[in-house]
Amino acid sequence: MKNPLYLAAKAAYRLCFYSPHWHIGWRFVGDGDGVWERHDLGGVRWQTLPNPRFRFFADPFPISRDRTMHVFFEDFDHRRGKGAISAIAFGPAGPVGAAFTVLEEPWHLSYPFLIEDEGEVWMVPESSASGAVSIYRADPFPHRWRRETDLLRGIEASDATIVFYDGRFWMFATVGDGAVSAALHVFLAPRLLGPWRAHPKNPVLLDRSCARPAGRMIVRNGRLWRPVQDCRRAYGAALGLAEVTRLDCKGYDQAVRKVLRPGSDWPGRRLHTLNQARGFEFIDGSAMRLRLSDMRPRNEMPG
Repeated sequence: MKNPLYLAAKAAYRLCFYSPHWHIGWRFVGDGDGVWERHDLGGVRWQTLPNPRFRFFADPFPISRDRTMHVFFEDFDHRRGKGAISAIAFGPAGPVGAAFTVLEEPWHLSYPFLIEDEGEVWMVPESSASGAVSIYRADPFPHRWRRETDLLRGIEASDATIVFYDGRFWMFATVGDGAVSAALHVFLAPRLLGPWRAHPKNPVLLDRSCARPAGRMIVRNGRLWRPVQDCRRAYGAALGLAEVTRLDCKGYDQAVRKVLRPGSDWPGRRLHTLNQARGFEFIDGSAMRLRLSDMRPRNEMPG
């Protein structure tokens, strides 16, 4: 049973501050000196994408298309208690113009995973509340997205992440167990639109420190890597860099090579997404924002 003083303090915090509340960090690192090269958050200083009133941005996914880069992200409205997917254009010096909403459903959306296949741009947002893993096609990119099909049905899957590797598509997602998902499930398919089937060893991993996906998977020097959420202390408290040491139809193994936590380079209490595109790097983290700050101008404080 938790200490009554702790519970009272937590209740008081929620009365004064939005919780959860996140913000997106970005920087230009060029061809190197990013997180995957350094295995830390140091180097080029991180900048923050401002949050509008009553809302926060999280889960950044950049993509370059027609010589322009856009960043897609969860756009959560505290007044409605629900997230949609928004985007913002990026130029050589950073964000250009205002963010705009591109996808909204009756249920909460977040983690807008993006992938290109056969000349099309596809989005697989997290929509666990709908009981399906759905895929949307840009029509046209970047402003409108049409729901193409459900890749999986009857499943509460979080942060579905797809990679084409060794001649087939692989999907990684945590299933059930709420925010601190510990059960990693893998699915495979010959084509992006399926049919998808479950890995025979599911769940392939039971570990809240390194199961839940945290961004696109990458191949470096012939080795497959995946960013992972470390939820041991709290949901999204830290970010792990995991090397996939086995991925085939009979088994799965990985090894976490580094765990990154917020600190002097990225102040706050949480860190749970990592993505890169065109020399830009994106992360996110928690922030403190007074509820009263949305009633008058006020700067955001890291927390």
